[in-house]
Amino acid sequence: MKKLSLKEIAQEEELHAKRIEQESQPKERFVKLTFLIATEGTQTEPNYFNALKAELEKSNRFSINISVQGKGKSTTALVGKVHRQIKYNHQEYDRVWVVFDRDEFPDFDEAIQQAAEHKINCAWSNESFELWLLLHFKDVSTSTNRKDLCDLLEAAIRNELHKTNSEALYDYSKGDSQIYEHVTKLGNEADAFARAKTLRNNFKDSTNTPRSQNPCTHVDELVFELRNPELTAEKVREEEKTGSSGH
Repeated sequence: MKKLSLKEIAQEEELHAKRIEQESQPKERFVKLTFLIATEGTQTEPNYFNALKAELEKSNRFSINISVQGKGKSTTALVGKVHRQIKYNHQEYDRVWVVFDRDEFPDFDEAIQQAAEHKINCAWSNESFELWLLLHFKDVSTSTNRKDLCDLLEAAIRNELHKTNSEALYDYSKGDSQIYEHVTKLGNEADAFARAKTLRNNFKDSTNTPRSQNPCTHVDELVFELRNPELTAEKVREEEKTGSSGH
């Protein structure tokens, strides 16, 4: 048997210590999930979720297959189209979400009810998706229409840009392909989560229907699922046990 030198003994001991350390680390579970996200809007919402999807795909720990589809359909039409797509195309997804705004659609409450009946998750906003984006920058405590939300969002992003470039120009438009980067890098997503939850809590004991809950958004619930796949996978398993999920 070859006699090891002091240097070789030290190297062996170092390798052994590393192996012990690695084996003592908790094993990470590899999570695989499939999402269908169907949006009423065909520009801002798909731009936002596709950018989030690209960011999540950089992780080598999770496999999250996200299909983002901008349907250009109003509320009940969107829910119905998604339901038919799943039912008749026999497509299997772990999580199915529809994303739509109140705007002036008269069937807003009906669409939310239909989504619940079809076991489709609903990331609705009253009044518009821009509320979720604006919450990255500031509190919104009073009823606000879409135009004002867009104006406030534009001003918030421009103000942040001016902190590093006083001559920076920014005009918010429905087709802003960089909207995800603007709100997550210039704003604060953790603050947006907290603010969205506060808004929902304001209506927790209210008898108001969703169309009367302004300002309010559930987009954060979808974003939370995407950012926390282990918790989402656990939720999927629990729903499968109880039979509460149709997907």
